[in-house]
Amino acid sequence: MKALTTLLVVGMFATTVAIADDVDDVKAAVQGLFAAVNAGDADGRVSRRMAEYSNFGRGGGLLNTSNSPEERRKAFQASVAAGFKRNYQLRNLEVKVYGNTAVVTGYLVGSMTVPNGDVNRWTDRRTGVWVKQGGTWKEVHMHQSPN
Repeated sequence: MKALTTLLVVGMFATTVAIADDVDDVKAAVQGLFAAVNAGDADGRVSRRMAEYSNFGRGGGLLNTSNSPEERRKAFQASVAAGFKRNYQLRNLEVKVYGNTAVVTGYLVGSMTVPNGDVNRWTDRRTGVWVKQGGTWKEVHMHQSPN
């Protein structure tokens, strides 16, 4: 009986540590995504999202599923080349892990400087769904809406 109790306690602790590690890994992946976006790094941005990535953008409209990773890479590179600059920060980041899936919620606070120098600022609500494949967390879906 003592051995069974010890096994259960150790198992519970190991599971808690694994979940805590996953939460930290997801947070690092999310931070990496936005570091790439802020740096204008198209490859870094695309590499942190699944090929099947979809989103509901901040402007409303239908679900966007039309772009391949290469199309997303080219569009982002074109915006950087045109002079768009992003400065996004995440606030109140919460991560809930369910096996190999994580739901990430928080606020995206920041600005985008457009080529003519105008600065658009906003605070948006953001929810992301991340999936762990091959030991790597990648975003598969995002919903962003104005605060």
